[in-house]
Amino acid sequence: FFYFRKPYNYKMIIYKCRVTGDEMISDAYKPQDVIGEDGEPVPELMEVESLTVTKDGGAVDVGCGDAFGGGNAEEVDDAVEKVNNVIDESIGFGYNEVPMGKKDFKDFLKTYCGKVRSLLKEDDKIPGPEVKAFTQGAPAFCKWLLGKYDDLQFYMSASFNPDGCMAMSYYKDGASNPTFVYIKKGLIEEKC
Repeated sequence: FFYFRKPYNYKMIIYKCRVTGDEMISDAYKPQDVIGEDGEPVPELMEVESLTVTKDGGAVDVGCGDAFGGGNAEEVDDAVEKVNNVIDESIGFGYNEVPMGKKDFKDFLKTYCGKVRSLLKEDDKIPGPEVKAFTQGAPAFCKWLLGKYDDLQFYMSASFNPDGCMAMSYYKDGASNPTFVYIKKGLIEEKC
């Protein structure tokens, strides 16, 4: 008796902007719910942690040498370009950092949430309860984002379309690389 296992047929998920179609992030970055100060998930937000990598794709030694059993300290090659694996255009998604005042950010959120809500209502694949959940969750995630405003950096997608979604980043306590935050319903999941 032989047991044949089905071949594993994994498809990567690319998260694209619901407005522009720009690729924003993939499930390879292991998106997770954003956890608020109260220890509960912030509705409709997800986050990914980024890394500093060399342009050739290798991870960067952060300088601990053999403190954790990693061997001797490596020689530092200043000629190797170090980039963020989410921001960089050749390794990541080609984000462009944009300045954003608090009032501008508040206006963006108001306009963008309204646009996403309209697009969700028009999409026959999105059931009414999901649209309602987005509408009810918007005040909570907007409050969380505005409360973090001083810690956030703002990024537009590669197309630089101001109507599209925005990635926001911040540094968690003690982190050397930023964590990127996304509005879930502003993204479409596409299997590839």
